[in-house]
Amino acid sequence: MKKLLVGLALFLAVPFSAQASQSLGIFFGSPMSGIQYKQDDLRFSLGIDDFGVAVDKNFNLGTLVNNADLNSFYTYVGGQFVDNKNDKVGIRSGVGFELPVNSFEFYGEVGPTLYVVEDVDMDLEAALGFRVRF
Repeated sequence: MKKLLVGLALFLAVPFSAQASQSLGIFFGSPMSGIQYKQDDLRFSLGIDDFGVAVDKNFNLGTLVNNADLNSFYTYVGGQFVDNKNDKVGIRSGVGFELPVNSFEFYGEVGPTLYVVEDVDMDLEAALGFRVRF
């Protein structure tokens, strides 16, 4: 219960300003599924099925390589804490796609996570989700 309260406090600490591009939604994946808040190029994820928190910075591939055809694709880097029987802290990165439809966006991503607490381990993780922009 204490971990859930800490996670919610971190999630609610994110500033909600009207000038920024914001979205809120749900995701399903490995190692956790839950809710996600995105503001501009920062993402905050809160795992519900297995408790976890993650913070990522997204980089639009179209902007990185000056090719507008790649604007639906992104790369990300960040960190996460997951509590699935063993507390795990990991550094994650990967690639994904975003498909905007009206005020919604569907996305999918895949990438490796290097866990560095308890033992060193690398896992390939993926997620699918949908967010509502506001």
